[in-house]
Amino acid sequence: MALLGASMRDRSRHYIEPFAGSAALFFDLGPQTGTLGDLNGHLINALQQVRDRPAAVYSALLDIERSPEAYYVIRTRFNEGGRVGLMPAVHFIYLNRNCFNGLWRTNLAGLFNVPFGGYEMGAYPPLALFEHCSNLLARATITHQDFRKTVATAGADSFIYADPPYFTASERVFVEYGERSFGEDDLNDLIRLLADAEERGAEIALTYNAAMPIDALPDHWRSHRFSVTRNVGGFSGARKKQEEILYTNFDFAEGN
Repeated sequence: MALLGASMRDRSRHYIEPFAGSAALFFDLGPQTGTLGDLNGHLINALQQVRDRPAAVYSALLDIERSPEAYYVIRTRFNEGGRVGLMPAVHFIYLNRNCFNGLWRTNLAGLFNVPFGGYEMGAYPPLALFEHCSNLLARATITHQDFRKTVATAGADSFIYADPPYFTASERVFVEYGERSFGEDDLNDLIRLLADAEERGAEIALTYNAAMPIDALPDHWRSHRFSVTRNVGGFSGARKKQEEILYTNFDFAEGN
């Protein structure tokens, strides 16, 4: 996270994250303004509800029993219910915190299908953290949209952090928090849009799997290798380090 954080050299720039996911870097940096976009409506609704009603989200979350029986009831309600409002957001967070190894996965029909994970994720964060996240999210525009629309908003005062899903030549990879897949055409569109944003003056940081280097990026972009620890096959006991590459259209020193 230190390397990624150092890549945003100027915190006054408008932070843009087109694949918001958990928005971990956004919360770590706490930029003055931002745009968070994602295709998953459940995720976007959860971020909006935490922004607008942190205490209500926290209270409703604590009201739900943490047990296998309650989990499968909530999973069914989540899959059959809507994507807007307080309780869909609470159910999204509940499932994320109580599913097997925190593994978010949907089937081809877009239904969440991960089994109960016991209590391995530990206690819920305190209300104070929900309120802190709410204060940070109040600085951001949170949008349910494709990454293309989000990147297109970048201007001369913007910083874009893009962490797209990985894919191989033979397989399209399903987005972690969404139903649609991400493939080579999507990656090519992303690279083209990032190059366009650079021409408008945006600073850009892009992360990708080091085993699949991106050759189509402009020659002047810099690359920085770093390691992340990931679960293998969703099992917390089987963890390995994976090399990734941080690509930037500017040079920077880690720790500045």
